[in-house]
Amino acid sequence: MKKFLSIFILLFSTYALQAQKEAAIWYFGENAGLDFNSGAPVALLDGQINTHEGCAVISDFNGALLFYTDGITVWNRNHIPMPNGTGLFGDPSAAQSAIIVPHPGIATQFYIFTADQLKGENGINYSLVDISLAGGFGDVIQKNIQLVTPATEKLTAVSHANGTDIWVLTHDAYTDAFFAYRVSPAGLDINPVISNVGINLSTYFFQSRFHAPGYIKASPDGTKVAVAHMGLTTELLDFDSATGVLSNALNLFDLSEAYKLFYGVEFSPNSRFLYVANRSQWDLLQYDTAAADIRASRVSIDTEDNGGHAIQLGIDGKIYIGDYLKPTLSVIENPNLQGLACNLNYNAVDLGGRLSVNGLPPFISSYFQVDIEAEDFCEGSPTTFESAISANPVSTTWDFGDGNTSSLENPSHTYASAGDYTVSVTVTTPKETQTETKDITIFETPLASTINDIESCIEQNIYTLDLSTLDVLILGTQNPTNFVVNFYLSQADADANSNPLALNYDFPLGSTAVYARVSNSNNPVCFNITQFNVIAQLEPTLGTITNWTICDDNLDGFYTFDLTEKNTEIFNGQDEAVFDVAYFASQADADSGTNPLPLNYTNSLAVEEIFARLQNTTHTDCYKTESFTIEVSAGVVANTPNNLELCDDDNDGFATFTLSDTETEIIGTQNSSSLTLTYHTTLANAEAGINAVSDSFTNTIAYNQSIYVRSQNATDMNCYATTSFELQVFDSPQIQIVTDWNVCDDDNDELSSFDFNQKRAEILGNQNANDFTVHYYENLADANLAQNEINGLYQNTSNPQTIYYSIENHSNTTCRVTDSFNISVYDTPFAQTPLSIILCDDETSNQSINFTQKDVEILDGQAAAEFNVRYYTSQADAENDSNAVNGEVYSTSQAQETIYARVERTDLQSCFAITSFEIIINSLPQPILEERYVICPDSPALVIDGGDFESWSWQNSNGVELSTIRNLNVSDLGAYQLTVSQTTNGVRCENSQSFEVLSSGAPETMEVEVNGFSDQIDITINATGTGPFEYSVDGDNYQASNEFVVFPGEHTIYVRDLLECRVISEDVIAIGYQRFFTPNGDGKNEFWNIIGGELYPDSQVFIYDRYGKLLKQISPNSKGWDGTSNGFLLPESDYWFKYLYSDNQIITGHFTLKR
Repeated sequence: MKKFLSIFILLFSTYALQAQKEAAIWYFGENAGLDFNSGAPVALLDGQINTHEGCAVISDFNGALLFYTDGITVWNRNHIPMPNGTGLFGDPSAAQSAIIVPHPGIATQFYIFTADQLKGENGINYSLVDISLAGGFGDVIQKNIQLVTPATEKLTAVSHANGTDIWVLTHDAYTDAFFAYRVSPAGLDINPVISNVGINLSTYFFQSRFHAPGYIKASPDGTKVAVAHMGLTTELLDFDSATGVLSNALNLFDLSEAYKLFYGVEFSPNSRFLYVANRSQWDLLQYDTAAADIRASRVSIDTEDNGGHAIQLGIDGKIYIGDYLKPTLSVIENPNLQGLACNLNYNAVDLGGRLSVNGLPPFISSYFQVDIEAEDFCEGSPTTFESAISANPVSTTWDFGDGNTSSLENPSHTYASAGDYTVSVTVTTPKETQTETKDITIFETPLASTINDIESCIEQNIYTLDLSTLDVLILGTQNPTNFVVNFYLSQADADANSNPLALNYDFPLGSTAVYARVSNSNNPVCFNITQFNVIAQLEPTLGTITNWTICDDNLDGFYTFDLTEKNTEIFNGQDEAVFDVAYFASQADADSGTNPLPLNYTNSLAVEEIFARLQNTTHTDCYKTESFTIEVSAGVVANTPNNLELCDDDNDGFATFTLSDTETEIIGTQNSSSLTLTYHTTLANAEAGINAVSDSFTNTIAYNQSIYVRSQNATDMNCYATTSFELQVFDSPQIQIVTDWNVCDDDNDELSSFDFNQKRAEILGNQNANDFTVHYYENLADANLAQNEINGLYQNTSNPQTIYYSIENHSNTTCRVTDSFNISVYDTPFAQTPLSIILCDDETSNQSINFTQKDVEILDGQAAAEFNVRYYTSQADAENDSNAVNGEVYSTSQAQETIYARVERTDLQSCFAITSFEIIINSLPQPILEERYVICPDSPALVIDGGDFESWSWQNSNGVELSTIRNLNVSDLGAYQLTVSQTTNGVRCENSQSFEVLSSGAPETMEVEVNGFSDQIDITINATGTGPFEYSVDGDNYQASNEFVVFPGEHTIYVRDLLECRVISEDVIAIGYQRFFTPNGDGKNEFWNIIGGELYPDSQVFIYDRYGKLLKQISPNSKGWDGTSNGFLLPESDYWFKYLYSDNQIITGHFTLKR
C-alpha cells in the first residue's frame, strides 16, 4: 500500500445568516435606539446618532453591539467616535446614507458603504473598519474610497448564491443602471456588475428633485429587489444572486401617482409580500409578488394621514415603520399574511421619549431569512410550520410546545388553547444535527353570539342605527377589551375584513342582512361571524277621507258598502304591498285593531261614522286612523249580467261583442224607460258617466276585459248604480301534424295495448295542456258527437287502424276541432349469439377488427334488407342505441372485451333484440433476452436460455437457422434472432427478439502516481491490458480520463473495461494538515494535527512560533494542539511545524490560528 500527503482547507465565513443577531441593535432618528435581543424591542437611550434620514448599525452574531454610523461619524460600542472615524462621505439627508457589510475573509474587518445626498458629487464611497484595533473598539483603516459618482441615495446588501460573498447594490443618478459590487474573502471587487434595466432617471431629472430619493431593498431570499424613486415610481425586479444581474423590471405605479412620494420599501420574511410606504401622507401598500398580476394584487393596508417613511424588517419577523417626529414606531405584526390580515399596529413601540424621523438602519437582507416560519395563530385552527434549516434533511422532529410533536418537514398543528408556546425543530442532515426554536403566541378565537333581528318603525326612508350598541349582545360574557366587533353587508366582506360599516349607519327600508365579525384585538385573523337582519318599516300617513253617499236602489234604507273602494283614497299613493287598511265602528276599536268591520258592510243607520286604520303590514304597531261618514239615499238597481263569451278564430285574444246583449239582465223588473244604460272600460268612467264605448265593441285587453255599466235615473244623473261583466275570448284549438304510432309486438300476434295519453303532447304541440283537453274515438262520427270516448288502455281491433281525436278548450268546450292518426303493430326480431373472435396480438396500441363478419351468424336467416345490425361496447349503449362503434374497423387495446350486437327493424328502430360475443386477443409469447451479451476473457463460454415455449428457432444475421432447441451455445460474435411460439385459446401465436454477442478485453495491472503537496492531490492511473478502460476514485462516477484531483484522505482506485468484464482496485492514503483552526470554544476546529499521521505510530510533530521558538510537541495519535502554551492562550497568528516520520523523513509548513 502506498501513502500520500494532502492538505485540508477550512473555508471561514465571517457572518452567520441564520443567527440574525447582527441586526439586533438599532440606532436612528434623534438619539433613538432599540434592542431586539430579548425577543421584543426595548428602547435604548445611549445612542449618539441625531440624523434626519440615513444610518447603519452592526452587532456580532450574539447580538452585542460593534459600532454604528450616520454615514459621517463612526461610533464604537462605547458610543465614542473611532480613530479616523469622522468625515465619511455619507450625508444625514441621504435616504440610505450608509450600510455595513462584514469582510467575508477577515473576521475583524467591516466595510462601511456611504451615499452622498441627492446626486451629490461624492456619490458612493467605502471605508474599512478593523474592530480588533484600538483595544478591540475598532479603527477606520481606509476611508472615503470612491466607487461611483453621481449616484442615488440608495444602498442595500444581500448574500451571494454561494453563501459566502455579499452583493452591495446601488443605482446611477442619471441612467437606468444598477451597480452590484461583490464582496468576497478576497475583498471588495471595485468592478461592478452593471444592469441597465427599468426606468431611466435622466428622462425626469429636470422635472422634479424627488426622482432619486427613496429606499432600495433586496428580499431575504435574494431573488427580488425593490427600489423607490420618490415622486416618480416604485419598481420590482428579479435578482440573480449568483451573477448579480437585475432583470424584468415591473413599474408598480402609473406616472399619475407620482405625487404620492413613495419612499420606503421592505419585503416580508418569506420574501413573498412587498410593502411600500408614502412619505407625504400615510399610505402603506402591500403587493403579492407571487400573484399572476402583481400590480392588481395591491392592497392599501391603511390610509391614515400620519406620514409613512422608512420601513425595516426586524429579527423578530415584524416590519417596523418610522412615525415621523414621534416617540414611537408602528409595526406590521404579521407581514407574511395577505391583506389586512398582516395587522398594522400604529404607534406600537415606545422609544423612551426619543424621536423617529425619516430613516431606519438597513442591514444585509439575508440576515432575515428565518429558520422557522409559521402562519395562522388562532386557537382551534391549524397553524402551519416550515423549516429553512436544510433543504435535504435526513429527519425532522418538531416540538410544538404543548406536548405534541411531528416528524413531517412542513407540518400543521391545531392548538387547543390560546397562550404562548416555544416551538422547536431538530433537523438531522448527513453532516450534522441542528435545533432552532421560535416563540409563538396562539390567540383566542372569539365567539359571535346570535342576536335577534333589529326591527323599527320610522317616518323617513332611512333608519340610522348605532351599531356599537349591539356589541354587548354579540360579545356576551367575553371581555370587550380583548375583542373588536365590526359590521359588514356581505359574508365575503366580513371574511376579508374589508368595507366595514360606519358605527352610525343609515339602513334603507326593508330587511338588510348584516354580518358581525368579532376579531381578536391582538390578531384580527382570529375571528368569528354571526348574521342578523336590520328591518326598517315605514309608518303610514293618513289625510282627511271624503264622506260616502249612495242611492238606495231597493228603497229599503240599507246598502252594503264595499269599504275597499275607499282604499285608493286612503292609501293615497302609498305602497299597498307595504301597508294594509281595516275599518272599525269606533275610535277605540281602530286604535286597538280589534273588532274590524267586514269589508262588505251594511249600514244600520241612514248616516254612520266609520273609522279607518292604515297600518304597516309586517309591523302593525306603525299605524294612523281617520274617520268618514256613510249615507244611504233612495236610488237605482243595476243587476249583474252573465259574461259575454266568443271563440277566437285567429287566437289573438280579440273579438267583437254586442254589449247591449246584457241590457235585459241588467234592468231586470225595473222600468226600462226610466233608465239610461252606458258601457265603460273603467269603473271610474262609469262612476263619472264619461267616455262611454259603442255597443259594437272589440275588446282592448286580450282574452279577458271588464266592462262597467252605469244605470242611472233618466231624470237624476246623481242617482245611479253600476255593475260589471266580463268579455271573455277563448282560444280555438289548432290542428298539429301528428305522426302515426308504430309499436313492436312482443308476442308477434299483431295486437298491442295503447295508452293514448302518450300522444297528448304531440297532438297539442305548443298549446298549453292546462287550456286544452284531448279526447279519443274509434270513428269520426263519435268524434264529431263527442260520444263513446276511449278511456284507459286500448287494444287495437285491426292492424293497421285509424284513431280519431278531438281538441277542445276546457274553459269553453264549444271551441273544438277533430283529426286522426294511424296505429300499427310490428313483429319483434331475434338476435342469435355468434362465436367469439380470437386473434393474436399485433402489438400495436390498437388492434383493428371487422365485426360485420358476424352479421350472418347474428341474423340467422332473417332478411338482411329488413334489419340493421349495429355493434356497441356496453349493454346500456346497445339498449339506448347510443355510441355505436364502426363495425368494419374497430380498434381495441384490451386483451378480452365483450361486444354487444343490436338487431333492429329498418322501419321501426325501437323494435330490436340484443346479443353479445367476446373478442379475445392472445398475448404474444415474450422471450426474455438481453439486448447484448458479452464473451469475457474470464468466462469465454456463453449459453443463452430461450425460455419456456412450444418451439424455438435460433437464426444468425443471415437468416440461417442455427438451432430449434431451448438453449443456444454461442461462440461467434454478431447479431442473432430468436423466434418462439405458443398456442392459447386454440390459436398459435409467434414472436421474435433480436440480440447481439460482443467480446471485451480486461485490465491486468495498474500503477498509481500521486503528485502535489497541498489540499488538492493529483492522481494519475496507468493500467495495462486490453482496453479501452474507465477509471474511478472510490467507485463513484467512472470516467475515460485517467487523471483525478482529490481531497487528502484514504481512497480506493478502480479500473474496468467498458463492458465491465473485470474490475481491479488499489488503496492509497494521503497525509495532510489544516491550514486554519479556531480554538474559540464553539466546539468546531478546536485542535490542530497532522491528518493521517496516526498511520506512523513513531512519528512526532513539533510546533514553533514565527521566531522559531518550540511551543509544543504532540503525537499524531492525540487530539492535537489546542492553541495554548504553558496554559496560556496564544494570539491569532501564523505558526510553523515540523513533522518527523518514517526513517527521519521531515515535512515542514505553517498554518494559522484564528479565534
